[in-house]
Amino acid sequence: MSDLPIDFDKGSLTDKYCLGMESTAHTFGVGILDFTGNILSIVNDTFIPEKGGLHPRKVVEHHNSVFLRVIKEALKKANLNASDLDLIAFSQGPGLGPCLRIGAGIARTLALKLKIPLIGVNHCVSHVEIGRRISGLKDPLTLYVSGGNTIVSAFQTGRYRVFGETLDLAVGNMIDMVARELGLPHPGGPKIERLAKNSDKYLELPYVVKGMDLSFSGIFTECKKLVHSDKFNKDYTAEDIANSLQETAFAMLTEVTERALSHTEKNQVLLTGGVAANKKLQQMIGYIAKEHESEFHVVPLKLAGDNGAMIGWTGVLHYLNKGGMTAEQTLVDPKWRMDEVYTPWRFDSPKFTGLEYGSMKTNGRSHLNIKDIVDLDKYDVIRKGAEAALIGSDFLGSDVLIKHRIQKRYRIEPIDTAIRNQRTLNEARTLIRVKNHNVPVPLVYEIDLQNSSFTMDYIKGKRLKDVLKDLTEEELKSAFDLIGRYVARLHKNHEIHGDLTTSNIIFTPRKNMFLIDFGLSFNSSSIEDKTVDLHLFKRVLTSTHGEYFTEVFPAFLSGYKDEYTTDDKDLARIIIKGIEDVESRGRYIKKDKRKRGIIKK
Repeated sequence: MSDLPIDFDKGSLTDKYCLGMESTAHTFGVGILDFTGNILSIVNDTFIPEKGGLHPRKVVEHHNSVFLRVIKEALKKANLNASDLDLIAFSQGPGLGPCLRIGAGIARTLALKLKIPLIGVNHCVSHVEIGRRISGLKDPLTLYVSGGNTIVSAFQTGRYRVFGETLDLAVGNMIDMVARELGLPHPGGPKIERLAKNSDKYLELPYVVKGMDLSFSGIFTECKKLVHSDKFNKDYTAEDIANSLQETAFAMLTEVTERALSHTEKNQVLLTGGVAANKKLQQMIGYIAKEHESEFHVVPLKLAGDNGAMIGWTGVLHYLNKGGMTAEQTLVDPKWRMDEVYTPWRFDSPKFTGLEYGSMKTNGRSHLNIKDIVDLDKYDVIRKGAEAALIGSDFLGSDVLIKHRIQKRYRIEPIDTAIRNQRTLNEARTLIRVKNHNVPVPLVYEIDLQNSSFTMDYIKGKRLKDVLKDLTEEELKSAFDLIGRYVARLHKNHEIHGDLTTSNIIFTPRKNMFLIDFGLSFNSSSIEDKTVDLHLFKRVLTSTHGEYFTEVFPAFLSGYKDEYTTDDKDLARIIIKGIEDVESRGRYIKKDKRKRGIIKK
């Protein structure tokens, strides 16, 4: 890491100023702040299409026509001259290529003219960093929802890691598309929110959650059918569609956020992005934060939407830790993922952090009738996860667990009841089936759908995620080779786990392993579904256990392939090769080689 480019004195930072420039999509924005994060001005000019979505050429024409006025206005509001600036920062990606390029060109020209350093920053990381700065949250799990992005992220193993994201449409884009079908002007989000307040009728829409990933395309397709149906404005209204859209989409977002919160064990939650302004979504995310005793903060709309201040602040953080960038390092990248970004200010001993951020018993049980479960506080709750409580009990003299799917108050009753009952029955049936495929899972004793519960063996042990640090390299490789074999046995029998994580594997004192939590499982012979199962597990490993990834994932794949017979080896190779194809469908495509210095140590 290079020496600090300026005298690192807290007092001197208030006399240094950065101009941040945002141009990833429809907004051209400029923010000016000092090097302590004190925001002096924010000025935005947003392109609003007459109809349809964003056409890059028209957006570029807009940005080109407004940038000079926006910069001058921001300087005037900050009571500064251009000559007072010490740093220029701009959005380097991700975003629309033409929009990024015009912003980068303006930023380079300004930096050269003023003879001051230039920094290109990641748009998604900037949303998190400005949220951390103004909220005081030091290490939050972040839900970032906007017209272009739907990402659940957290800082793990040296980088911001993506735990969940959309597999197709961003939630904000989906809402805007439905709004257009209803004839509502851009932006559609606030209009949909207002319509939804006038209805409590629920129309069933696709609820698609895969591990911690989501799909919103089905919601749009179904809403479009509803709008163009003969029953529209007879059996149901635009208000009913808006209400159903919000209840379904936001419940999905809340579910995956809670799952990530449970897995990462963070105790802070940050909600940001343009869609974060929605009060219904705020209420839902706030509920699960409270359930997990986590501090919760919503970034104010002025800073949650795209703006130059967030770009400027992230530029300051990078500059004070790493220095400026060369011209070659400032090339834009429309597909730059946040999990590729080097963030030296988040390390254990950074030069500059951003100043002050806000900062089992098993004996003596009697048999519990699972039909009696009402108040969890009365029972021996072994663990309470994202969607279920594990209650210790006794069954014919043996220690057992009752898995009770908790009623989720953020979901309306029709959605909640259907999900809890379906997943309870599905999980119990799957456990019974896979037991016959020589996959170690708990034995199921009884099922009670009325209480969304079932009774199973109590497997004594720890979650695999909690013991990795205690295993030798050989033990790690052996364990993941075996996990690969277990997953292959599932797939050979067309069983898809649906939520493979190291939290859902129990490691016993005898070093045996059991797969658990089959609530999102399903039966499928599709190669695609099996590939997605492996992809989800790979991403959990990179996100949560990056330091072990190069040892354990190859071992996992080796065990997976070896479990297939000679005649089926080609099938195993096709399934594994498909992981790259699945990864390429994420919101942004990963790149194996990147010359940008900002991501290199």
